[in-house]
Amino acid sequence: MEAMQYYVGTWSCTGGLIGKQPFHFTVTYAMNGAILRSWFSAKGYVQSGSLTYDSKNHRYINAAVANDGTWFVAYATISGTAESSIDHVTSEGTLGRLIIVRASNTRFVSTGYPAVSDGKAFLKATCRKS
Repeated sequence: MEAMQYYVGTWSCTGGLIGKQPFHFTVTYAMNGAILRSWFSAKGYVQSGSLTYDSKNHRYINAAVANDGTWFVAYATISGTAESSIDHVTSEGTLGRLIIVRASNTRFVSTGYPAVSDGKAFLKATCRKS
């Protein structure tokens, strides 16, 4: 979980659906033993997640729930400065993916894709450590 210490703290972000007006939101991360907890809040939407490392299968497991009743479980891997997260199961039945690139110690960029094999992103956000 050492690689995930990068996230601990509060991040100020700007982004949203591509082609729509970007908005500001915050994401807060805290390490609780070997679990990275996250809280995302934007425009009345709140999501809480937990991430830990699955040493048997050599991947991270991320599970999250939101105040609108949606949820997901995803598997993630890290290669260099890029993290790739692929949905395993979701409340909506569609599987997407998220790529996070650590641009520096205080900035990362998230890009979301509506399907695992889709090459066209639908979501993009840039976050800076507060």
